[in-house]
Amino acid sequence: MYKKIFIALDNSKYSNYSEDLGISLATQPGSEIIGGHVYTANLHNRRFRQMEDGLPERYQNEDDLKKQRALHNTLIGSGLKMISNSYLDGIERKCNDANVKFTRNIIEGKNYLELVKDIKGKNYDLVIIGIRGLGEVNGNIIGSVCERVVRGIDTDILVVKNYSPLEGKIVVAVDGSEQSFAGVKIASLLAKTYGMDIEAISAFDHQYHLVAFAAISKVISEEMGEVFKSGEQEKLHKEVIDKGLEKIYQDHLKKAVRIAKDRGIDIKTKILQGKPYDQILKYTERENPALLIMGRTGIHSVNGLDIGSATENIIRMAGCNVLITNSAKNAKINFFDAAKDKRSEKTDHVIEKGAKEDSYISRENSKQYSEKKEELIWAEEARTRISKVPYFVKKMVEKQIEDYARTIGAKEITSKIIEEAKAKWEDSMSSSESTELDMLQK
Repeated sequence: MYKKIFIALDNSKYSNYSEDLGISLATQPGSEIIGGHVYTANLHNRRFRQMEDGLPERYQNEDDLKKQRALHNTLIGSGLKMISNSYLDGIERKCNDANVKFTRNIIEGKNYLELVKDIKGKNYDLVIIGIRGLGEVNGNIIGSVCERVVRGIDTDILVVKNYSPLEGKIVVAVDGSEQSFAGVKIASLLAKTYGMDIEAISAFDHQYHLVAFAAISKVISEEMGEVFKSGEQEKLHKEVIDKGLEKIYQDHLKKAVRIAKDRGIDIKTKILQGKPYDQILKYTERENPALLIMGRTGIHSVNGLDIGSATENIIRMAGCNVLITNSAKNAKINFFDAAKDKRSEKTDHVIEKGAKEDSYISRENSKQYSEKKEELIWAEEARTRISKVPYFVKKMVEKQIEDYARTIGAKEITSKIIEEAKAKWEDSMSSSESTELDMLQK
């Protein structure tokens, strides 16, 4: 469970919700809370200087101005620091009552900048922040400080919208990314600790290609239509891609079930069809979970992306508290980017240190057989099975099977070799990748 929990505090109602949730999470042995607040004395000093021209004439000589500045700076600096400490007094008392270690962290400067700098420089396991602060107004969906902190860090972050005790249901959005599966691991630990239920949901957009093809057919010429063969492409999507997509996302959920079961937890699953963020929002509105967990970025992420579009929309619009798992240092290449056949490194997660090898073939073995690859023979039954894999990933699947065969010294690829390769792939690859091997049925 999370050991070092940072809570951004400002005395707003969301800050108070954050305190209570943070203490609930920190009641496990070895956990501690760091209460943080940023005050802006220098901003007030600059404002005071800008308003000096409006002071009465008797205060306009330089000596008097210097005295006023010094007095103002002392009063403002000391006063704001006292206010900051008063914000932290309440949570310190709560921590003492709950026997949780508490540390104060008061900083002067621009709020979101100092928060991001501090979080990046410290080894916090979890950051908790309210969706809005004291300056909220009607129609304000998310506070600027919250949004900038969410975008600026890569630590797990819990965005608090209400006080929902750690009881009832946790919903985890699973899309095949390592971050979403990390969310399943976190949910499993929370469920085990607090006796909560888990439901893993997976949403895929099966309507998108229909809209795309309809738009394309309106703008391309008859000649281009022959080249593009939009009718055949649409038929391919209906017969292969739609069914394949649903199977891929069902397999994401199967993997989530396995991850939870390995941790002694049984979970329910639900497949959703439609725009992912929209379907997830509708689902949480119906189910009203205590917590929604999702990855900062998803399966289609690229390096450098601070937050995925689905997650961005959901933290703005969801009614429940949202826990965002940390972003990958190197975004995982999606399986359908077959031309980019390189796999990026997986991220170690705070819950489970020590990442697995990113392929069942070690880099050393890969180097040995890549220098001189012998031609392999495919048995007839193996060739029949590989023909069932969609053409756009067939070469990639063939390569993985041949790579495995070489590592065990096989000269011929049989159904037995395919089964062994498939089993190893499922153990180490994401479920979207293992789906293609699932098509290799006898």
